[in-house]
This record gives sequence, structure tokens and C-alpha cells, in this order.
Amino acid sequence: MIDFDLMVKNEAMGEIILFLVSRGEDGVAYPFMDRFFGRHKAAEKYGAYNLKLIEETKRLENSGQIFSAKTYGSGYKKGPNWKAPKFVTEKKYGIE
Repeated sequence: MIDFDLMVKNEAMGEIILFLVSRGEDGVAYPFMDRFFGRHKAAEKYGAYNLKLIEETKRLENSGQIFSAKTYGSGYKKGPNWKAPKFVTEKKYGIE
């Protein structure tokens, strides 16, 4: 079982977003990411984590690491410059 609380506590938000978009073929919707960070205590680390989430998704979009079709129901997906975060390749937090 993946320890998401510890992941949010120890890893950069941008890296976690890259991990989340890789988990599903359809990507991940922004509301899911917002709930994910809220559920796993991101406010303890970032305070207003939802503002940080907006900044990080924009930064990752601008760098080509993620993209969104900008249509209703679509989510963020891996972009052409997506690269697996280091904690994923190291299989930390119970990632298989």
C-alpha cells in the first residue's frame, strides 16, 4: 500500500503531480488532485496548497511535462517531456 501522506510530506508537489498523471491512461482531473492533496495533509506543508497546485500545474504545462485537452471531463495527462519522478524509479513509499 502506498503511503501517500508520507509522499506529500517529503516530496515536491510537482513531482507528485507527475506521479499522479502517470497512474491512469486518461490522466487525472484537477478536482481529483485538489482532493488528493487536501486528503493527504498538504496544508501542513504548504499552507494554501490549492494556490501552489495551480502554480505547479501551470509550470508543468509550460514545460511540456503534462498537458490538458481543456475540455470538460478531461484531465491532465503525460506530456512529451514527462519523466518519471526519482521517488517512483526508486520505488519509495510502497510503489510497485
